[in-house]
Amino acid sequence: MLLINSTDVGADPLAALRILAETPGDDIAIPAACLPVLTGPARLRPNGRGELAGYFIFPAAKTAHDIPPYSWMERFIAFQMLLSIAKLLVLIIFLVLAFDGRPVFFLQERYGAGGKPFRIMKFRTMHRRAPELHAKLQARKGPGDRPFKLAADPRVTRLGRFLRRWFLDELPQLWNIVCGDMRFVGPRPLPASDQAHYTEPCHLLRLNGKPGLTGLWQVSGRNARTFDEMCLLDVYYLCNRSLRFDLLILLRTLAVPFQK
Repeated sequence: MLLINSTDVGADPLAALRILAETPGDDIAIPAACLPVLTGPARLRPNGRGELAGYFIFPAAKTAHDIPPYSWMERFIAFQMLLSIAKLLVLIIFLVLAFDGRPVFFLQERYGAGGKPFRIMKFRTMHRRAPELHAKLQARKGPGDRPFKLAADPRVTRLGRFLRRWFLDELPQLWNIVCGDMRFVGPRPLPASDQAHYTEPCHLLRLNGKPGLTGLWQVSGRNARTFDEMCLLDVYYLCNRSLRFDLLILLRTLAVPFQK
């Protein structure tokens, strides 16, 4: 176990990520005081006993091929969920057609485990001219250290705002889980327009596992987090993922729509 001194990290998430990237084969313990994004927005508790009390533990990073033993069960559950909500999916398809027209689905290339590209599926929530406005709106996105996201995106339709509010636009991604491209919990896959944020080799640590429908970033402030903080949240999850951790994140995700 490699214990990191607080003076080596400070409270800089990028410094912590660099240490994790430089020592991939070691279990690493970092003082909780150096990782405020974990103790604050993520609401995680550091180790509470013995020599490592007050430290967050990062076991040797798992790889993209380190698939949890229950992943096959996730694919089966996702398929059963699609069957059980079929009527809801048909209703949303009808509403999108009625209010916003074709196409119903939004397909976009994203990057998953090991940086492998795949096509993510969502219900369309934006006007058809959204791609044309993307470049212009990037100038309004705010701080450049965050992925592209607008609090009041003019491209989003009225129905789209409702679907996004309750995460209903994400339901088609259950098919991505069935296909094995995603899991229920994991780092959120980013589009090509956000790839410029990968300015450090340590940022690629967040690609050491399959992307998820939700994740630790989703329940820790989402767009309020910088890209470095998002990567640190994702790496901590990947290093400590377990069925219990997944269930905790899923439960916290259910509460997110009610917190807005």
